Amino acid sequence: MSEILRRLSGRTGRSARSDKGRVTSSNGAEALSRLLTRSDRAPSRKPGIGKRVILISAGIICVGIIVRIGYHLLAEATPTTDKAVVEGNTYPVSSRIDGTIAAVLVSNRQYVKAGDLLGEIDKRDLEAKLVAARTDLVQTKTMLPEIERQLSKAQAELETAESRMFHREKQLTEAISDYQYISRLRTKKGASPLLFSRVKKENEDAVREHLRAKMTLVNAGNRVREVQALIDTNVSKMRTAEMTVLQTEILLSFAKIYAPANGRVLFDKKTNFAHHLSAGEPFLKLVGDDPWVVANFNEDQLKHIKLGQRATIRIEAIKQRTFHGEVVNIAPAAHDSADRTALFLSLFALIDPPQTVPVKIAFDSESALGMAKDIDPGMNAFVEIDAR
Repeated sequence: MSEILRRLSGRTGRSARSDKGRVTSSNGAEALSRLLTRSDRAPSRKPGIGKRVILISAGIICVGIIVRIGYHLLAEATPTTDKAVVEGNTYPVSSRIDGTIAAVLVSNRQYVKAGDLLGEIDKRDLEAKLVAARTDLVQTKTMLPEIERQLSKAQAELETAESRMFHREKQLTEAISDYQYISRLRTKKGASPLLFSRVKKENEDAVREHLRAKMTLVNAGNRVREVQALIDTNVSKMRTAEMTVLQTEILLSFAKIYAPANGRVLFDKKTNFAHHLSAGEPFLKLVGDDPWVVANFNEDQLKHIKLGQRATIRIEAIKQRTFHGEVVNIAPAAHDSADRTALFLSLFALIDPPQTVPVKIAFDSESALGMAKDIDPGMNAFVEIDAR
């Protein structure tokens, strides 16, 4: 190969001195030389690249495993989580009756005690209804004795009419008997015309008096029923008025809204105190004065967390204060093969285990002293448990 190159280079030198057009042959020889050189060196690069790729991949996997193992070892030493949120008892406050809020007697975030007056519903309509019901009640009670006197009078008249009717029926019976007897004697010419005329007149008078007594009896009975109906109507109105008065007084007592528990007042930004409220519709809420934190720990940390352990709480929205508390409840964790497999695989991948367990942590009263008004449900927190 070197001999060929020398011959080619010699020819190229001679050609260059004699003719410029032969330079292309020299260029071709040089290109051939470079091509042969590259073909000799190319195979040596491929094994080096493959080794580097393998080493880099192995290094990444090792680093991932070391980081994951370190994470689990650190978690065992000091269980921590930023998946924590403040919770607490929340009491929605609503009116027990329909109406418009006339007055709100507390301010936002004000601390109140159970039974404190929070607000009042506009009660003008109820007061007007109560006045009308009381007026109806007085009228019906005033009218009742007079109607009862009318009933007593009508009943007495009915008794008189019944007695008179009994007497008139007796007279009519006697008059009819006399008239029939005289009529038979007259047919036999045993009675004078004058006697017959007198008996006939007495019979006709008895019939008229009987009819008159009967009409009086019917009218007396109708009068009794009419007055009795008036009494029934009046009594019904009186009972309705009494019931209306009682119900309206109860509704008026519901117009005042009291705090159902101790806590801080929180106004909803969307609440419009001027609009009409339905019964049971909340218009503000109370947050109890005993908040707690629910912290979600990974399942592998759970075996190092026990009831009564001390905890440090940092609330994201209150960075100037560190709170302390105590573990008071640990939810049971679900153990199955799928969760264990996912936990094992998480050692080889930079992902968190899928299973978390909620742990309830109560604030120390001394730790939250003076800050309870600033701790609201829904605040995010970071929790660190002293597992030593």
